[in-house]
Amino acid sequence: MKNKLTTSRSLIVCLILFIGLFAYPCFNGIAQTSSITIIQVTDPQFGFFDKNENFEKETVLYTKAVEQINAIGPDFVVITGDFVNNPRDMDQISEFKRITAQINKDIPVYLSPGNHDLGESPAKKDFLFYYSNYGSGKDRFSFRHKNASFIGFNSVIIKSDKNEKEEKEQLRWLKRQLKKARSSGTIVLFTHYPFFISDFNEKESYSNQTPAKRVSYFNLFEKYGADAVFAGHLHNNSEAEHNGILMITTSAAGRPLGEAKPGFRVITIHGDSLETRYQTIE
Repeated sequence: MKNKLTTSRSLIVCLILFIGLFAYPCFNGIAQTSSITIIQVTDPQFGFFDKNENFEKETVLYTKAVEQINAIGPDFVVITGDFVNNPRDMDQISEFKRITAQINKDIPVYLSPGNHDLGESPAKKDFLFYYSNYGSGKDRFSFRHKNASFIGFNSVIIKSDKNEKEEKEQLRWLKRQLKKARSSGTIVLFTHYPFFISDFNEKESYSNQTPAKRVSYFNLFEKYGADAVFAGHLHNNSEAEHNGILMITTSAAGRPLGEAKPGFRVITIHGDSLETRYQTIE
């Protein structure tokens, strides 16, 4: 009797191993397809190196960045503002658009404007000029990909004290998008200005938002379960968090203003896990 039981157990173990051997590639394939890779590029800022005299250095750096992005093959790319240094310089705009168009056609590209694209406190004519060059409504986006939601919004009008009407309109839109995204496994936000750099209670500066706006927007993000906010503007890297929400500031693909070399950020979402790394432009 003992021998029969031992034989039966052995057969069951072999059967489990056999099933597992063939099932693993299937489950592994499902796991791999559920992962998401995003590239965040920010502040290529054509013309900044040489004070609008030329943009040769930016062309070299951004071209190399696009080559590296194509080699990685992300699900999509987000460019979080300051595409150019002079918002009305058509040569700078054309060069940014020319090189951006070299990103593989099967990789979607989304834009979130910076203060050098719209101006510090944009008027109607500034919005119209921006839309005429980058596309109507291209100052915000919202979509779901696999089990994650991604929202990009215009932080220039949040920073400005002269765009209350535009900010209120965007805030209504943002609330609707966050409500729709609530059921997602992960919610990631993209914008130009960081809400804060290293400390949620830090004072307002050129590089962040006011404490009042910080509290208001992070309360909203927390209410709907946002996981991370990715920004630029600083031309240096910084990582912080508030109430479990990451505030990641990415350095410039163009001229740096801190220790970080020119580069971009690689964001990976795998299940409920979100990982980031900064990749220098080689």
